[in-house]
Amino acid sequence: MIGYLVAVSLSCLVGIAELVSRYRDRPTTLVRVPSTWAYVLINGAAGAGSLLALHTFDWRFGVQSPDVVAATQVLVASFGSMMVFRSAIFTVRVGDEDVAVGPSTLLTALLAAADRGVDRMQAKTRAHEAGEIMRGVSFAKSRLALPTYCLGLLQNVSAEDQADLRTAVDALAGSEMTDGQMALNLGLLLMNVAGPDVLRSAVETLRAEIMSDDPDAHRVPPPRDGQTRDGQAREGGDAALADLARADPDR
Repeated sequence: MIGYLVAVSLSCLVGIAELVSRYRDRPTTLVRVPSTWAYVLINGAAGAGSLLALHTFDWRFGVQSPDVVAATQVLVASFGSMMVFRSAIFTVRVGDEDVAVGPSTLLTALLAAADRGVDRMQAKTRAHEAGEIMRGVSFAKSRLALPTYCLGLLQNVSAEDQADLRTAVDALAGSEMTDGQMALNLGLLLMNVAGPDVLRSAVETLRAEIMSDDPDAHRVPPPRDGQTRDGQAREGGDAALADLARADPDR
């Protein structure tokens, strides 16, 4: 029984590591997406099934000691199931794409479902955080300083990720969007690499040098319910209505 627990745990850890590597800005969101649990459990079931097959056929891999045999079977079942489940038997040409057919098809479908679930769950939060952090930031002033500073704060960003970020920022600079729209999208790009907390700290540190000269860029739009955090928006609106009524009694 212990061997099965170890095999399932190792196989599940592989699935968890794969998912966490895809959602680096907020991996805790994965806990709330059912398809991610299905992906992890499929990996665990593959490990348990592989170990059962090894026990059934009594494959010892040339080892004589019972204890060593048990450990070898657990390791082979754990890592062997990972390779088998990520393999393809053959490839089919569908339209302009090559589609792999085999055990990997199931994992690919579950991974795609996890991607969609996490994206839908994070979209609203990311939009709010990016708008709050990048409000008033000038893209022209921050396009070089802010990414460089964020990458300097992080110590383990690969050269490939840094190159991809620079390419995305250059493409953003060549777009026809306004400065504020480009700044907002710059924040989203940096959140993918550094996360919202690091981005917020970097913006606060560089705020005096990267803020826009346009006073309208600093203006905070009121929430949908007409309330700000301290309730001043509704009070201001009531005061404006009162002044309008005094100026035009018929209204």
